[in-house]
Amino acid sequence: MHITETLLVFHVLSAATWIGASFYNAFLGPRFAAAGGPAAVAWIKAVGEAALKFFMPAAVLTLLTGIGLVLSDDAFDWGDLFVSIGLAVVIVGALIASFALSPATRAALAAVESGDFAAAGAAGRRAANWGRAISLLLVVAVVVMVLKTGAG
Repeated sequence: MHITETLLVFHVLSAATWIGASFYNAFLGPRFAAAGGPAAVAWIKAVGEAALKFFMPAAVLTLLTGIGLVLSDDAFDWGDLFVSIGLAVVIVGALIASFALSPATRAALAAVESGDFAAAGAAGRRAANWGRAISLLLVVAVVVMVLKTGAG
């Protein structure tokens, strides 16, 4: 297998992992929140851990393999709109995760652990909304990548 094909396989797999986990998180999160108690605490802790050990590595691998594709194959160019959109999605997604999603998740965990379930619910809804925003960005990125929007 040629380097471009290898990079493309890993690019698609890491992006699929990232978006699939994002949608799975959106499906399961409300169910654990509704269960409350220990289930909600365990879920919030798991999501916090997954942010560093699962979502971030998938996002970084998606970014690095995308960069590798542009550098290794003349079919991809920094000036292609789909490349720019892909880079923007990774950057915006990282900013949302760092400055909105992760703080809301930490706030939800702290509130649940202290017994303030109203605050936990509010923080959990904020986190869920930011997670949905990232999921929507990922869908946009997948669409423009598949269509190679603006390819030269």
